[in-house]
Amino acid sequence: MASSCRTNPARLVLLAAGAAVLGGCAVLPRELNLSPLWFHRLDADGEVLEWDCLWPLLHYERTTDGGDDFRIRPLYRRVTEPPQAAVEHQFLWPLGRVRSDAEESMQRLFPLWSHRSRINDEGERDVDWYALFPLFWGGSSADQRENYFAFFPFYADVPQFLTYDRAVAILFPLYLRLDKGGHRHQLFLWPLIGIGSCAENDHRWFRVLPFYGHDIEPGRHDRRFVLWPFFAWSTENEFSDAPVQSFWLWPLFGWRSGRTVHGWMVLWPFFQHTWKDDHFARLNLFWPLFFHYWNRAEDNVSQWWLFPLLGRVHSDDQRAWFFLWPLVWWREYHDPDLRTTQNWILPFYYRIVQDRHDVGERETFEKFWPFLHRTSRTDVRGAALSGDWSLLSPFPWRDGNAYGVEEAYGFLWQLAVGRQRAADDDAFDLVARLFTRRERQGGTTASVPFLGSYERAADGATVLRLLHCIPIRFGGNDGAPAPEPGS
Repeated sequence: MASSCRTNPARLVLLAAGAAVLGGCAVLPRELNLSPLWFHRLDADGEVLEWDCLWPLLHYERTTDGGDDFRIRPLYRRVTEPPQAAVEHQFLWPLGRVRSDAEESMQRLFPLWSHRSRINDEGERDVDWYALFPLFWGGSSADQRENYFAFFPFYADVPQFLTYDRAVAILFPLYLRLDKGGHRHQLFLWPLIGIGSCAENDHRWFRVLPFYGHDIEPGRHDRRFVLWPFFAWSTENEFSDAPVQSFWLWPLFGWRSGRTVHGWMVLWPFFQHTWKDDHFARLNLFWPLFFHYWNRAEDNVSQWWLFPLLGRVHSDDQRAWFFLWPLVWWREYHDPDLRTTQNWILPFYYRIVQDRHDVGERETFEKFWPFLHRTSRTDVRGAALSGDWSLLSPFPWRDGNAYGVEEAYGFLWQLAVGRQRAADDDAFDLVARLFTRRERQGGTTASVPFLGSYERAADGATVLRLLHCIPIRFGGNDGAPAPEPGS
């Protein structure tokens, strides 16, 4: 949809720059390439698709969802996402980020400041923040259940900390309290001295490392140690019909025995075998040279390796091999809506394929490090939907781990780039726009700096512009000359 100059800042910048470089011409050519000084590309309606000024410093492009992507590389980037009513600012990436949409806002300048406000799973407003990480951090929620504050290491009172329901610290490591599932553990001079009390089963927990410790929950287990880690013994499943006794004289020997569970250890971790009848088994021989593990409760997972030559994992939802660890890997695993296949020959080659059953799409990522990477997304018929490739490609990560990196720093290493923004939108660029081409909605534009440009409309009408100012028109379904954008 066309928009007026008054409401399109990118169009205003383009008009001003176009007037400067064209000496005030009334009509802008659809593609003008004076790189590295100036470059712009318009769509068939004369609206801005992308421009560069003083490449690689200033860049703008219109996104496929109608938003704006403006960059002052490598310092700053602004992106809008109209479907989510979102605006994002990136600066000194990845240190700085500010983003807001209809439900969530976040600000980050690591390690100085971070603030996030969102709607949590209960539908309540939830706020988390930190300052001078990791010294000050805190948060609050509308229902008051997530209120917390920490001035580490002097004081902290934090809910949902790591795997715990709540953690409280005073002059850490002098005092630390951990709550989880009705259990409360208090530690002094962490991790040396600890005591615990629990609401259920008269659970008692105590330790003074390395001298003595016990973890006693009547009816479930009784675990004790003396001179940790050298002497330890325990009883598991105390009041069941299959209790398990164990003893440990580390690292010389140990055993475990019960009606269905058995095990032994000699010179830990080199020789160890533990098993439960028809349930699980674990075996180490000359660890880490040989290892075997099987567990019926974990989707029948079976794993073994002859380290570092060969290893295999197999379960109900995954299969994997490795050869010459960690160099060569093959993996395949299934989720309800997704199948993922991975091939790795580290560090030079890897290929990842994801078949999304829920939307009928396939995404493929290949990398020949550090020379080339290629990403493609196709539909069930194999037709291209989106993707990209670049030469060179030294950054080793992909997807979320690579978010914002190429946009900010890619100009430092990318000699050639291809982008499939949509099924009908394919582009190619050499470094600094030495040659650029974009096929979009049946039309094509291409150019080289100062020498000229090529424009072909969807109906075949073509304009070849010598030196970007001498038009030569030909083609077209009706023999009419190609229209000028904006005319």
